[in-house]
Amino acid sequence: MATRMGVMGRPAPTADHASPSRARPVGVGIGVIGVGLLTATLIANLVAAADVGEDAVSVRETLAWSFGLTTMGLATVKFGIATVLMGILQRLWLRVESVKAALPELRGQSDGGVAPTGEIDTPYGAGVASTVAPGPLPIHRIARLLWTPMLAMGVMAVGTGLVLSLIQSSTSDGEDFRDLGAWVQGTQFLGEAFLLAGISFLLGSILGALREGGGEVQEATGRTVQTLKMPLPAKAFIALMAMAMMTLLAAIILHFVFAADIEATATSLEDAEQRFVVLEGVRRIGVGVYLFSILLGLATIVQVLRFQSVRIRELPREQRRAG
Repeated sequence: MATRMGVMGRPAPTADHASPSRARPVGVGIGVIGVGLLTATLIANLVAAADVGEDAVSVRETLAWSFGLTTMGLATVKFGIATVLMGILQRLWLRVESVKAALPELRGQSDGGVAPTGEIDTPYGAGVASTVAPGPLPIHRIARLLWTPMLAMGVMAVGTGLVLSLIQSSTSDGEDFRDLGAWVQGTQFLGEAFLLAGISFLLGSILGALREGGGEVQEATGRTVQTLKMPLPAKAFIALMAMAMMTLLAAIILHFVFAADIEATATSLEDAEQRFVVLEGVRRIGVGVYLFSILLGLATIVQVLRFQSVRIRELPREQRRAG
């Protein structure tokens, strides 16, 4: 679909707003595949559990490839979420064009009803009044540039980890099996971090579209353009997202360093195991903070939508006062 102004995910103004969304069924389908992969790993682990104490080699091999497949399943579900968010981003821009086309009669014949511009206070936070639609903030430009490569790198890293896990499951040498397992975990954790970053940047792109699109709708009516300043949840969203990414990257880098430093001695193996246990805890808190930042991003979208819904209802009243 053609884009406008180089904005990723924005359809052309002439696009058919009534056309069905392809992103929604595709995203749901991808999510179903992810759940199917996770179901397969559950069945494999149940079978392996029955072999514990009887066939240690088979159990070890099953746990190796099922770990890679589990991460792939989770990543597939995340990619399905990202696909649906892409569809939301496109539908949001289509809604902007539809509203702009439906409100030309609200354009005033004079500027007598236009309020002064500058800083304003709203029930939803501090804002700015202007005569034209605002442009994207730097963080919105960054989000539009990065969500695609982040998702792509996430898929590649998780896929690489899955291949390594299959190689690991067919390895009979104990030392090679252990080393490959460490690299599998590090590679797939890196993929998870990239996928979460892609989802976060997609949310940032949606917030940027709400900011610009809401301003364009108001500008099309000839009224004062009111825009919320960045709400506190949005600032926390950005800060926590950066903190979570740095935490995950630090844990992943240390994971690779420790994996390369393992020596075939009992003492070094014990030390390595302790390090990996600590890094697993760090990784989990990093993922938790990432998910919480995504929650704050969604909460910000709700806040902005409430503000814009109220603002749209104010436009006809302003037009009547101006007339």
